[in-house]
Formats: sequence, structure tokens, C-alpha cells
Amino acid sequence: MGITMLKENIIKELEGFKSENRFRTIKTNDKSLYNFSSNDYLGLANDKALSQRFYENYTFDNYKLSSSSSRLIDGSYQTVMRLEKKVEEIYGKPCLVFNSGFDANSSVIETFFDKNSLIITDRLNHASIYDGCINSNAKVLRYNHLDVDALEKLLKKYSKTHDDILVVTESIYSMDGDCADLKKICALKDEYKFTLMVDEAHSYGVYSYGIAYNEKLIDKIDFLIIPLGKAGASVGAYVICDEIYKNYLINKSRKFIYSTALPPVNNLWNLFILENLTLFHDKIEKLKDLVNFSLNTLKKANIETSSTSHIISIIIGDNLKTINLSEALKEKGYLIYPIKEPTVPKDTARLRISLTANMKKEELDAFFKILKAEMKKLGVM
Repeated sequence: MGITMLKENIIKELEGFKSENRFRTIKTNDKSLYNFSSNDYLGLANDKALSQRFYENYTFDNYKLSSSSSRLIDGSYQTVMRLEKKVEEIYGKPCLVFNSGFDANSSVIETFFDKNSLIITDRLNHASIYDGCINSNAKVLRYNHLDVDALEKLLKKYSKTHDDILVVTESIYSMDGDCADLKKICALKDEYKFTLMVDEAHSYGVYSYGIAYNEKLIDKIDFLIIPLGKAGASVGAYVICDEIYKNYLINKSRKFIYSTALPPVNNLWNLFILENLTLFHDKIEKLKDLVNFSLNTLKKANIETSSTSHIISIIIGDNLKTINLSEALKEKGYLIYPIKEPTVPKDTARLRISLTANMKKEELDAFFKILKAEMKKLGVM
């Protein structure tokens, strides 16, 4: 196929996206809008006093803006080594820092699993997990979202024929705001032999060191992935695993070996947040209170959601109606992105409302009243 034909196919596909109301663009948002689309759940990324305290405690040498090297050459500078050591002290297992949660998730799966493996994954797991599955060439089975009984049925059926099984789940799901029963999944390891991988992207920080840590499940989880771009207010990810697995990633993970390491300033901030995480108790408790308030308010307003966390999903279904609702709310002063396929399944387009600890109940109450009014105008409730 020549480049001209390739371009024609690309144009046709992009036009199809537009006709289906799922064409994506990038733009800078109006900072005056009330932001319900940020993942800065504890408000740490925009905490000026916290940033000032961070900058006051370090010298210029700590603020280097590039590592200028991969981890295996000259990118394993003192700060990143200190960070990995601190994570190990807290979680009781070795840690390897990756440049992103996407890299961490996909790397673990594609490095350790192959065509002889079986991967059993929650149907709604993140794209990074599915990329790892594809790259691994393993057989992949999906179980119904959060359905541990369905997971057990698959384990019961396939554990007799497969020696190398990986089960993958997230803790809190970013598009539905619901939570996996990690205790119940971990308990299955008592009966079935499998490797367990858990992604805590949306629970780290919100639940301090995370749900797995709080529920004392670290020893049951073979690969605990903690991306840092949400409540962690930063960039990068921790892969927490046994020493032998860490060494194998260092030697075999292509994304780890061939990527320039994160700049020292980023990992210094990651270390600062980690060392101060227990001091954010008030923010964590305030966010919990806002979650309870919001879910109760929505229930009283007869606005349906399956969410149980700080991520509130309002499913509209139709792409265009979801876009129109988002635009109507923007005119009222609120930034809430419409989420459409392929990020979520077809015909489940939605508004994804992110709560942060900086919000106030009276502001949320006013917003939910406007949301209900706009939903009624568009005939979506």
C-alpha cells in the first residue's frame, strides 16, 4: 500500500470518528472554569505552600531538569536510589521506578509473560494493561467487571491446564469510580496458583499508601503498581515486587532499559510526597467527607451512578448528548470532559466527575443542582 492510499484511509477513518462524535483534539483549558476533570485528588499539585516548602529544603543541584541518561548508564542518581529504598522501607518489598504508570503496567506483563501464559483480566482494565497483554502474546481471558465469582470460575477451569496464570486488577477504576474487592481476590491465592498484579493508580494518596497497604495485602500481591500522576501529584510509577523480579525487569524490560530516566527534580518531589504522605490526613478525610456528601446528594436528586469513590461516573450513553451536556456545563462555568469510546465501551459515553480535597460542599451542592437542570433540558434523565 502506497503512502497516498495510506493517507486516504487515514482521512476516511478520521472522518468516521467525526461522524460518530468521537474525534479527539487537544487544547488548553480555561483556567477560570471549576475543574471536575483533574486527577489531583488531594490538591497537592496546586498546593503553593507545599511547593514552597519543597523548594526551600533543597539546593540547586537537586533541581536538575534532566537525567540525561538511562537508568543503566548514568541515570541511577542518588535521589532515585533513595526513593526506591524509601518505598522498600514502607512496603516491605523492593521497588523499581518507571517513567510512567503506562510503562510500568505494560512492561511487567510483556516482560514476564509469553505465549505459554494465560492472563485473566478484569474486562475494564486500563489500556496499558491490555497493551502489555497484546505484546506478551499470551492467551487472554476477560471476566465481568469486579465479578470475583466469575474470576474464580475461570481459575477453577484453567488452573488444571495452565501453570503460568496472571490475574490483573485495578483497585479503583478510573472511568466507573468503583472498587475491586482486593481481599477477596487475594484470598483466591490460597486455593489457586496464580500471579497477581494490582494497579493502584487511583487509590494511592487517596488511601494514603494505598488500599493494598492498608488492608495488609502486600505479601499476597506479586506486582503492585503505583502510578504517581494522580493523587501523587507527579509523574512516574513504582513497581513493588520481589528482588528477583526487580532484577529481571532491570535486565529484560525494554521500556526500562531504553528510556531516559526521569529528571532528578521529579523523583525528588516523589520522595518528598512519599515522606510527607502521613501529614495529609486532613486532606484525605476531607475528600472522604466530600465523596459521601456527593453520593448522597446525587441519590436525593435521582441522578444515577454506580460509583463508590471520589470518581463519579454519570453515564449518558449517546456520544453527542454527552458532548452537548459537557458544553452546556462549560457555559455555566464547569470543566467536565465527555468520555467516549474507545476509552469506555460503545454506548456508555459519560461525564466523569473528579472530586478533589480543595472543593467545598456548598460549591458541589450548587453544581449538582445545575447538573440536574441541564440533564433535564437535554432529556437524559
